[in-house]
Amino acid sequence: MLRRAEGWPNHSPGAVNAWLLLFTRKPPSWEDPLLPWTDASPTLGEPHPGFFYPDPTGFWAEVRHWIHELVRVREPGWSLADALSVAALVHRGDDAERLSWMRALAQPRVILFLDEPSWSTSGLTARQVAHRIKDPFRPQVYEGFWGRTPDGIIVGKSPQHPSMHNLYDTSDMTGFLRSAPVGDEDVG
Repeated sequence: MLRRAEGWPNHSPGAVNAWLLLFTRKPPSWEDPLLPWTDASPTLGEPHPGFFYPDPTGFWAEVRHWIHELVRVREPGWSLADALSVAALVHRGDDAERLSWMRALAQPRVILFLDEPSWSTSGLTARQVAHRIKDPFRPQVYEGFWGRTPDGIIVGKSPQHPSMHNLYDTSDMTGFLRSAPVGDEDVG
């Protein structure tokens, strides 16, 4: 399986056998000048070291929280390390086929799109149940959804990108993450 992962995109930490795929349109734009990002090969059955990058914006801390919450919907007793060992965060970049490649390689059961462009260019369809999160500082509402593709994959589009964690209440986002469908139940 690791040999099939040749060409794994840079700035995309994760397990090659990802049950949970977080997908976004572009690689992170941050990097701490004192601690440069080091790309590492995808893992198999263990947390990828990229998830522990100490970025100054708190992005990776938020991603770890999201992954843990999403995996615990299905496996409530799993630790953070367990959850990270079955997750990947991949950016699309300029490769329109990257999502198809990741789906074929990892065969994830849950895909969370972190932004509208990554969802709208995915080519996937799903019956959606909308979720809204209010901005705690402005009269604005962010909308996401959970759904299921015709082939049974649970898909969601986050109301906000993890880099925007200062613009939503953590408990609201945790509520969205915990509302992900489990197993084969109907979404809507």
